[in-house]
Amino acid sequence: MKEYTICICDDEYTVRHRLKEYILSYSFANDIDINTIETDHAHKLMDSPCNYDILFLDIRFTNENIGVDIAEKLRKSGNTSIIVLITSLESMSIDGYRAEPFRFILKPFTQNQINTLLKECLSKLNRSVSYIKIISDSFSELIRTDKITCIYSKARKRHIICNNNETIYTWQTLSELMACLPQDKFSFVQKSYIVNLDMIDTIRCDKITLTNGMVVPLGKHYIDSFIKSFQNNI
Repeated sequence: MKEYTICICDDEYTVRHRLKEYILSYSFANDIDINTIETDHAHKLMDSPCNYDILFLDIRFTNENIGVDIAEKLRKSGNTSIIVLITSLESMSIDGYRAEPFRFILKPFTQNQINTLLKECLSKLNRSVSYIKIISDSFSELIRTDKITCIYSKARKRHIICNNNETIYTWQTLSELMACLPQDKFSFVQKSYIVNLDMIDTIRCDKITLTNGMVVPLGKHYIDSFIKSFQNNI
């Protein structure tokens, strides 16, 4: 059975407890294996690994509206989880869009609202998650394609940069790897570089800055095809 992990980040214990109960109730009712983890402050997310699929994040902590800023920083650091922002004020949802949330939910929420939201989140996860088989010197492994920031060639090897800053090495060619990646999510930007379109921060002339701060070259012969792929992904 496929497992999912949901992180709940809210400074109110009663909110965390109620949300956890609703999530577990949905899990049991639908025979879905869902694990939950909790934290009481948004800043703790920046120092923790992204070992969750869905993040319920409150916007307001101890009289400060820092949730959106933290969510935006998580995105820029390569966090690809589904983010649901929790708020008591409907007006706060407008500012929250810059953090690319999947949904907003207003307090107080009900079991039925959480049921509907979880169904939509899991549906998105099941549609978007794909894996690629990477063959290294002595073993092979499957990794999620949405965890890959970019791939490049150097010293005859391919360097696969993941969004947790891990680097995986393989002798597979870029063409072989590209053929196994989601074509709507990855693009060649230069003969030696493939990038994840969701991990692009800025594009300037002949350079692309990724969300992890890495700068990769944009070859002039690849600009048209890359821009077309990038625009289709927006």
